[in-house]
Amino acid sequence: MPGRWDWLFLVFGALIVSLVWGASALITHSRLPLKPQTNSITSPWIPFTVKKWETPIGQMAGKYNVDPNLIAIIMTLESGGDPKAGSSAGAKGLMQITGTTAKDITQKFLKAPIKSNYDLNDPADNIELGTAYLAYLRNTFGEWQQGPSWNATVELVAAGYNGGPGAANAVYTGKGLADTQTVVYSRDAFNMWRERFQKDSPTYDRWLERGGQTLINAAKSEK
Repeated sequence: MPGRWDWLFLVFGALIVSLVWGASALITHSRLPLKPQTNSITSPWIPFTVKKWETPIGQMAGKYNVDPNLIAIIMTLESGGDPKAGSSAGAKGLMQITGTTAKDITQKFLKAPIKSNYDLNDPADNIELGTAYLAYLRNTFGEWQQGPSWNATVELVAAGYNGGPGAANAVYTGKGLADTQTVVYSRDAFNMWRERFQKDSPTYDRWLERGGQTLINAAKSEK
């Protein structure tokens, strides 16, 4: 049987391993790209049609370590906060998720799914699927060296959210984007993120003028 000193060495060794693992986990978390800088929507210009979803946005922001202002910006661009928004491509809801993308997200990116079937027409489900996808794109293309502004990370994430991972990779590798819609979308998200602490967002105002107001008006009509 091990002697007293043997047990002490075992305990000491286990303690060292535990400390090293804890330090490693702390470093990994501290280097998480684009980790939440707040636990609520703080951008004053985010429309109230999006702010009304602040509770589920905050919950998913915490679950997936995504900044709630980023979720709010993407929701603004996607639906203006209209839970019944739809597109000709089949995207649905607040975060404009297609059935194919939802299936992929459910299988690969959800953290501790609480059910087997997620409903794109359910606002809470839609927000979780969208946030999980944002987290995947952030983890794939974000790097801690891109901080502290995280502007580049937001541009990559937005390009991926609108045009797919291939679009994010094109930006990441410097090839550029061929799809004008994705270029405009990613730049809008990039600039709204840069303006998130300002009283007003010129980018948001221009987005309204280019057609975003239609989304906001549709969201206002939803009770």
